Amino acid sequence: MAPERAAIEEQLEAIFASEAFSSAPKMRSLLRYLVDATLAGDVDRLKGYAIGVDVFERGEAFDPGTDPIVRVQAGRLRKLLEAYYHAHGGTDSIRIEIPKGGYAVEFLTSGAEPATAAVSASEGPIQPKTSRWNVWSRAGHLPLAAPIGVSALVLLVFLSVFFGNKDAAERGSPSKMPADYTANTDAITFAVLPFANMSEDASKTGFADGLTDALTTAFARVKSISLASRTSAFQYRAAADLRQVGRELGVRYILEGGLQHDGERMSVNVQLIDALTGAHLWAQKFDRPAGDDLINQGELVAMIAAEVRPQLFGAAKRAIRANAGPQATAWQLYMQSTWMPGEARNSLAWEKERVALATRALEIDPDLGAANSVLADKLSYLANVDPPSDTEEARNKATEHARRALERAPADADVMFNLSVHHWHAGRIKESFEATQRTLELDPNHVLARFLVKAIPFTCSDAPQGVIDELVAFDAAISSDNPVRWVTLTWISLLYLNNGDFARAADAARRSDQVFRTPNTFYRLAAILVQLGEVKAAVEQIKQQQDNWPNLSPRHYADVVIPRRCGDAPKAAFLRRVYGDLADAFEAARRGG
Repeated sequence: MAPERAAIEEQLEAIFASEAFSSAPKMRSLLRYLVDATLAGDVDRLKGYAIGVDVFERGEAFDPGTDPIVRVQAGRLRKLLEAYYHAHGGTDSIRIEIPKGGYAVEFLTSGAEPATAAVSASEGPIQPKTSRWNVWSRAGHLPLAAPIGVSALVLLVFLSVFFGNKDAAERGSPSKMPADYTANTDAITFAVLPFANMSEDASKTGFADGLTDALTTAFARVKSISLASRTSAFQYRAAADLRQVGRELGVRYILEGGLQHDGERMSVNVQLIDALTGAHLWAQKFDRPAGDDLINQGELVAMIAAEVRPQLFGAAKRAIRANAGPQATAWQLYMQSTWMPGEARNSLAWEKERVALATRALEIDPDLGAANSVLADKLSYLANVDPPSDTEEARNKATEHARRALERAPADADVMFNLSVHHWHAGRIKESFEATQRTLELDPNHVLARFLVKAIPFTCSDAPQGVIDELVAFDAAISSDNPVRWVTLTWISLLYLNNGDFARAADAARRSDQVFRTPNTFYRLAAILVQLGEVKAAVEQIKQQQDNWPNLSPRHYADVVIPRRCGDAPKAAFLRRVYGDLADAFEAARRGG
């Protein structure tokens, strides 16, 4: 039977209760609006102008020709519905779809009757639309029989699309996609291919497969990554043409690797490939002593994830910057607003550009919690390092963005990590630590959270030598070209400084400076140099940055930022004196010309 209105309402409630929709109130409002207008037969409400005014509160001057919010948000809604039915609603009796080219909703059933589409104003059953029957059948919920009333031409088109790519059909993979298939997706499309056993020990094939499975699980936790399923990826064992694999899986980036084992040691060679161009983006070898396979697997996953993630995000950001242009989606704008060494510039102008990008993302998609988390981080950071940005209004905005981010994306590890950094900048060390812990609950392989969960508690206190030794070992285990070493080294410098070990603090700070620098890092290095008697070098550190940061003020950092960050912590007075000495030296140098 065709679905009753009550059944459609039940289906809506199930969709709204899912994780993706429960944290996206604007998506719920949009879907409710489209369903109600469709069921009522209210054609005028199913136009871009009416939706923009009624749902997105754009006002009477709204012009859908210049403001793409309705089109963009409808596209996002289609993807969320598709994801819901793929992950949760596969056995639901009703499927809700919004065909491209318009905003009218269609309702498909999984019973013995033809599927239905809604253009009825009645409260009773919606009238059948048999041309939608095939799409529902392909999802596996109905017999693959030709529906009565479907023309031979429609059936021929359906069969040619579904079975036309013989190789892909035989493997059960998606049909080939056009060359620009990655340009329009709001995620980093990625696949982990089965790692090859290159050793003579055939039993290690199981270890290689287990490592592939564990890496797939690790990357599946990252919300910004759209990951090909294990079943799909495992069909490409020993694939020769990765560009073809990318087209058939619908992914831009591919991770592949090989395992060698000689009885005493095992080596895993890993490569990250751009499947669109075939270019090798990154490669590394990981060595482990032979031993407990389960322990080795866990350690290898952590090591590989720590290296791959920044490389993958960096490559994705470069691709977005090159291709998105003025039609960038909210997610693409968010990705460009995020920070990554090597993709960033050390300047106030660059940071303000990130704020503008995240702000624009929220104009397009007000429910994008990830963009809120970037603004929470950036605004609280700028309040510390750019005195004109340190206003009550800006700090309140940062707090409000943090609240919205937590409300809209509580299960996103990257959002939680940004909130951790925001709290740290704002001097809420306890909240920063708790947000870092939550980041690790959501993504146990988040490399920076793994490091900072050990370091943050000692922001303004003496650090036990055992903790410092552990963090130094953590840094040493990361490859020399990993951009996150900027963070690990600057924190090691911070902990040495807290302990009064100025020589080791300076060494770590200089090594961090070779990777990347920000006001937090060059202020710290300069303050340490003053304590070592190298006052001229310390002042020069600040002067070198004045073009990038025209409002630099060591005095603001000493008298405002350090008290804000440390409060009445054990080392607060010591750190204020250290940074106060830097401010005195800088002001004396300026007076002396």
